[in-house]
Order: sequence, then C-alpha cells, then structure tokens
Amino acid sequence: MLSALLLAALVTTPIATVALFRRVPTTHPVRGAWALVRRATLAVVGTILLAATASGVLAGIGATKRNIIAAAVAFAVVSVCWMPFTRAWSARGHVCWASTTFLFISYLAFMLNWTFSSGLGVLGTFGSLVLWWLEVGAALLGCAYLWELCDALGREDWRRRLRRPPPEPQPGTPLPFVSLHVPAHNEPPEMVIQTVGTLVAMDYPNFQVVVVDDNSDDEALWRPVESWCRDHGVTFAHLEDWPGYKSGALNYALRHLTDPRAEVIGVVDSDYQLQPSFLARCAPLFDDPSVAFVQAPQDYRDWERDAFYRRLYYSYRYFFAVSQPSRNERDGAIFAGTMGLIRRAALEDVGGWSEWCITEDAELSLRLLERGWTGLVVDQSFGKGVMPLTFEALKGQRFRWCFGGAQILARYWRWLLPGHRGPANRLTLGQRWAYLSGALQWYGDLMALVFFAFLLAGATNVSLGAGCSFAS
Repeated sequence: MLSALLLAALVTTPIATVALFRRVPTTHPVRGAWALVRRATLAVVGTILLAATASGVLAGIGATKRNIIAAAVAFAVVSVCWMPFTRAWSARGHVCWASTTFLFISYLAFMLNWTFSSGLGVLGTFGSLVLWWLEVGAALLGCAYLWELCDALGREDWRRRLRRPPPEPQPGTPLPFVSLHVPAHNEPPEMVIQTVGTLVAMDYPNFQVVVVDDNSDDEALWRPVESWCRDHGVTFAHLEDWPGYKSGALNYALRHLTDPRAEVIGVVDSDYQLQPSFLARCAPLFDDPSVAFVQAPQDYRDWERDAFYRRLYYSYRYFFAVSQPSRNERDGAIFAGTMGLIRRAALEDVGGWSEWCITEDAELSLRLLERGWTGLVVDQSFGKGVMPLTFEALKGQRFRWCFGGAQILARYWRWLLPGHRGPANRLTLGQRWAYLSGALQWYGDLMALVFFAFLLAGATNVSLGAGCSFAS
C-alpha cells in the first residue's frame, strides 16, 4: 500500500507543479465570500482530478483496487486537511502544496518501512535511520521553500503586500525628518560620491545625509569624499580604529551625527544609486505608529551584459520577489539593511545595532519584531547597486550571510521554537517559522555534504560486493 501511495504522489506532484508555474501570480487582493467559495470549490475539483489521474495510472500498472482506493483517499485527506491553511491561495497553489507534502509523507513512510523490513542488520539499520532523519530535515527545509513559492505564486488574498507604496504626498503634508546613513570601508571615492550625489538630490523636504568612513586604510580613499561632502553640506566622519565594523559605524552615526529632529533612519550602501522619489514614497508609511521598518528591494545594475551576472541577479531577485512578500504576510520580513528605513525610536528602543553580529540588519529586525514592532516590505525598486564582480567577492558575501545566520540561530534559537506569545517573547508562530527556516537554510549545503558521504559509503560497499548498506 505504501508503494501505491508513493506512486500516486509521484504522479500528482509534477502535474500540480507545472499547473502552478503556468499562471501569472495575483498581486492585487481578491477577497470576499464569493472568492473564498470559488477557491475552495476549485481546490476540491483539482484534488478530484489529480486523484482520478493517479488512480488511472495505478490501474494501468496493475495495482489492486484496494491500493488504488487507499491512494486516492489518502491524497484527498491530505488535501482537505491543508485547505484551512491555504484558503487565501488559488487552487493551483493549494494542490501543488498538498501534492508535494503528500509526496514527502509517502516517501518518508515508505523508506521507514523499508528500513525495518530489509534485514540490514543492526549497523545497517542504524545507518539507515540516521539517513532517514536527515531526509526528514531535508523535507522540512524543502517545505520552507515550497511554502514561500506557493504563497508568492498562488496567493490571491494579499493582506499586507504593498505592490507600490502610496503616491507622493501633497505639498504641505507633514513628513518625518529622515537621516540617511551611508557607511563606507575602502570603497572607490568616485563611487561613494556618486551615491551621495543621488541622495542629496532626493525629492524630499526635510532630510540629512550622513557619510561614515569606517576605518578605511588609505587616506586617498576617504579624503576626496570628505572634501565633496564639505562642499555640498553633507555630514562626514572618518573613524580610525573604531570597533564594531559596519554596526559600530552605524551606531556612531546614530549617536553622534544624527540630527536631533530625525524620526526615521535610512541605511544606504555606498554603491547604490537611488531614485529621487524614494523617501517621498516610503517615509509616509511610518504614519502607522506600529511600523518599525520599511524595506524596499535591493536591486542591481549592469547585470544584463554577462551570463554570470544574469544568473546572479535572478538569484538575488528571488528573495525580494518570493521570500519577502510571503514573509511579509506573516509580518516576518527581514530588514535587509540598504534601501531600508527604520524608525529611530524603535532602533533606540532595542539598543541600536548589534556589533557582535555580521548580519546586523537581519538580527535587528528579529529583535524589533520580538519587542512587538512590525515591519513592511515594498515591492517597488527605488535604487540599484553593484553586484559582486568576482567569485571571491561573491564567496565573501555568502560567507557573511551564512555566518551571520548561524550567529542569529545560536543566540536566539529559543525565541524561534513554537510556543505561546507573552512578555518574554512576542513573536507569532509565523514570525518564528520565517526566521527559523531562514537561519536553517544555510545548513542545506552541510546536509548535502552528509548525504554525499552516505552515497559514497554505499557505492563503495556495493563495489566491494557487499550489497546494499542502507535502506534509504
């Protein structure tokens, strides 16, 4: 029977996946009782069609009637059980999620049964169970990615998504004073000056620009920037032997260089060129007193000219086109630093930037959400930066992201476990899952390495004539 369930899942999952990707995702909210009934009806119809297709395939290969009925009923039960959780999704999103989770469940059940029925002996059974638990972990990581995909491509009832921020306010509308902080370390001066030039030209009535050179080694790199800032009324500071890396520089800017009138702090990396409307479109979102941060996409320029850059660009775009909108629906979005605005009172409420973490932006957003603040993600791009231009630069960037994710998980893992909300931890279940899955994804490569070690050991054993070592 487990074989029939697994075969049925192998039939339904590819069909449901193709159906999901063949439709342009809905970005405007589709709400109301009729929309809910329509989605539920189509999800039931899709479930019946997939169950019938799987039954037909099983009948064609000679499966027993009992196994055919069991497979169809099992798939239908899984699909119905997920319907309360996917009621905001289209039928395509629902059946893709239901069929893929049905595949994971069927496979894991099949392999666990095989482990104990294959007669592998004590050592072989132990090794198979270790491998099976690794497969459980891989399935959970797969579900984390799959949920975001189905959510981004299949959701119809968007509650918090901002496809575009509100239009620019009318003249005379009260707007918060913004302090834009630009940290730089050993950057080409012409690039920094170009970035600061786009900030100075911002179409916004009340803001300041602060440039902090963070321990640059060569005076020739920061002196031209200092001179340009002095000529254009931009606040500049050069730090020598200052601790805390980027976080330390941002804390210095917050505590010593920020205008007392500033209500909102912006962070812009030194390679970004911004549109003049960035502040006028995003700063008004802080009218909601619960909003601690607003994050616009990190976008890039000059990526069309090379195949490596094109692939890299779309890998970056995935996070802001899929992960962030999905996490934003659960108020679990990540503050990604550059192209982000943060309420000054919220930043000071949590003690500023953490100087022990090299992904200080993501760590900050977790602390803000845990304190009961909320965050917003804007889909529209307002600025473009420079992608890593060499493999070494890319490797260094990914190492920082991975190491920072590991630091966050090591320090805050207790916050991310399921549990009740309370004064000690205000994170919702959705927020916990968003940050836990985001931190665990960096262990995917390590898991793949362990899988490879099992594959190598099994292949070696078979080549020596000893037969199958593991049941998975």
